[in-house]
Amino acid sequence: MDLNLTDGQKMMMEVARDFARREIAPIAKEIDEKQKFPKELFRKLGENGFMGIGIPTAYGGSGCDYLTIVLIGEEISQVSASVTASLFPHAILCAHNIAISGTESQKKRFLPPLASGEKFGAMALTEVSAGSDALSVNTTAERKDEGYVLNGSKTFVTNGPYADTFLVYANLDPSKSPGGIVSFVIEKGTPGLSVGKEFDKMGLRGSPTSDLILDHCYLPSDHLLGEVEGRGLHQLTEGLDVERIAWSSICLGLAEAAFHEAFEYANQRQQFKKPIIEFQMIQQMLVDMAVSIEASKLLVYNTALLLQEGKRGRLEASYAKLFSSETAVEVTREALQIFGGAGYMKDYPVERYSRDAQIFTIAAGTSEVQRMIIIHELKKQKGYR
Repeated sequence: MDLNLTDGQKMMMEVARDFARREIAPIAKEIDEKQKFPKELFRKLGENGFMGIGIPTAYGGSGCDYLTIVLIGEEISQVSASVTASLFPHAILCAHNIAISGTESQKKRFLPPLASGEKFGAMALTEVSAGSDALSVNTTAERKDEGYVLNGSKTFVTNGPYADTFLVYANLDPSKSPGGIVSFVIEKGTPGLSVGKEFDKMGLRGSPTSDLILDHCYLPSDHLLGEVEGRGLHQLTEGLDVERIAWSSICLGLAEAAFHEAFEYANQRQQFKKPIIEFQMIQQMLVDMAVSIEASKLLVYNTALLLQEGKRGRLEASYAKLFSSETAVEVTREALQIFGGAGYMKDYPVERYSRDAQIFTIAAGTSEVQRMIIIHELKKQKGYR
């Protein structure tokens, strides 16, 4: 697939690669082992324009197109998926969604500090009873005076412990669900908003995750995203395809990093007086890994280009998310297998890659949900309801 990258796209990809190797690689192992959020690193990401990749230049952002965002995610994730797993909820799930759905005054107010990295963003959608069934939102929003009062709780909020700006989904009228869903921009320090304890996770340990509690949290009406009720579902679905290719780019980076480590190790590791890459079983594993990675690239890049053209890409985004996430899990597992006992030790990064990869068949729509979407879209294409 000839991407015919522009000079700007090439530059951003190269800057991301250099930044990842220079600034992230030295601390990648530490932030995983200590479950440490690298606040200083995100300040540097802001200085280099990465915090504003989902924000138009008019509001201080980098104005990146979707393919560039994917390429950046792929490069950074080859070094640390934890970093990208926090960058994208800030830049895409929070900031980009405000950019595409907010009013002009909301964009001018909220986007510049998010673009510079002065403020850190998060999105809060998932609840204990609203995971794969994301539309069953129980957090309530009630009209009061010239605004709204929110009550409820969110879980698995990436960046929750450190975020300054939250994009929160609530239900204004459960009788009209999903038509009653609305979204709000809420800033840290708002009375009634509090953050729960940070979760101790299996992977992506450098990316903080917590609960978010809303207890009679009052918001003026200008905090309603778009300032028009009844648009929450549209806002949510409009951002999902972009979210899925963003997560897919992390999967690509993880798989590529694991493949590189496995390939190098297979050439160096000697058994029975020859490198293990000379054994056909190892060759088959490496070939299958490489083919799956290339197939994932085609799906992810194609979807990014499709969305860039303003076309609907729900089917393609689900193709990309499903295949790339399962590829990441399989490739990291096979890489660990090629390393043998050494791969089970923390001396090598394949152990971390394998743990990090597991979440991506769950987050942003499980593999099972992606298959549901795909069959639904295929039936529509064939004229079936």
